[in-house]
Amino acid sequence: MRYGHHDQLSWLSLDGAVRYTDARRIKCFLDEVVLPQIGDTTVIDLRDVLSVDSTGLGLLAHIGRKCLSQFSRRAVILCPEGPVAQCLRAMQFDKLFTLTDTLDPPAELKIEPVPMNRTPPQGLASVMLGAHRDLCEVDEQNRARFTDVLDVLEREVAKRRS
Repeated sequence: MRYGHHDQLSWLSLDGAVRYTDARRIKCFLDEVVLPQIGDTTVIDLRDVLSVDSTGLGLLAHIGRKCLSQFSRRAVILCPEGPVAQCLRAMQFDKLFTLTDTLDPPAELKIEPVPMNRTPPQGLASVMLGAHRDLCEVDEQNRARFTDVLDVLEREVAKRRS
């Protein structure tokens, strides 16, 4: 994962497989760095992403929802045609984001690797639950797809709290 911020532009680049196993660290970075300084133009670069699971999609949806609520603007997802782009459209991300396959960062933007050594405060089940809730808010079809997942995660989180 790499990140850069300049003026009102935030640029987040992900790579490889974006899976639930990395969700706690990604969520921690989003909460501590990206979301507090998010610009009115936000780009999520998925050109080097091979796959993304539902938890990863939910984390992306969280960014998109934040951009809409804070700036009344859609974040941009940069993603070439292929399986990942098909998945984004299947999850109705074109309702939440502007999807494009061509965009270059400005020359003055420094996009640097993100250290992933911080211990996240939230447990995995809580992060997964929040991500799936955000994913379900994108579209009613997503809510229908993930109702069972939400039920299981809600029970798991409740069990851990008691």
